[in-house]
Amino acid sequence: MEFARWFVLFIAALLAWTGLAYALHRLAHHDGRLNLLHSLHRAHHAPGYLLQPRILRWHHLLFWFDTSAETLDVWITLTLPALLIAALLPAQGPALLGLHYLYEILLSDQRFDHNPAIGGSITRVLACGTYHLQHHSNPSRHFGLILTLWDHIFGSAADGRERTPRLGS
Repeated sequence: MEFARWFVLFIAALLAWTGLAYALHRLAHHDGRLNLLHSLHRAHHAPGYLLQPRILRWHHLLFWFDTSAETLDVWITLTLPALLIAALLPAQGPALLGLHYLYEILLSDQRFDHNPAIGGSITRVLACGTYHLQHHSNPSRHFGLILTLWDHIFGSAADGRERTPRLGS
């Protein structure tokens, strides 16, 4: 019974984390002089961003990415919400922070998030591959990071007829 309670709270933590990340990512797309998130996140949508080779480097293991803007974008949008949820649910915190770390180090960028070979059923649940690439084609849709759930709840999921850009678009 104890594991069942822990697992239910872990799912709640995961949903809270991805919900906060969704909200912050959506906020990052609102242009405004005082919106720090927007100025940091702009680099992620810059022309040619998807063409830049993304290989695992030693500094990624320290959660420092290729640019300070990219690092702060990840820290604010994904890491701070994970730390907040971990503080509120300390029993689930290590698992949530571990999931976040492994996701950023092993699965983000071209391996998962921007991998055009990932499509179909998995992208109905996970915001990866063609699902996230459609966000690059139409930045007013598909704000979900990790899960697509929040796009469906808040009406920002595309209707399925959006084109998936080729890398470099």
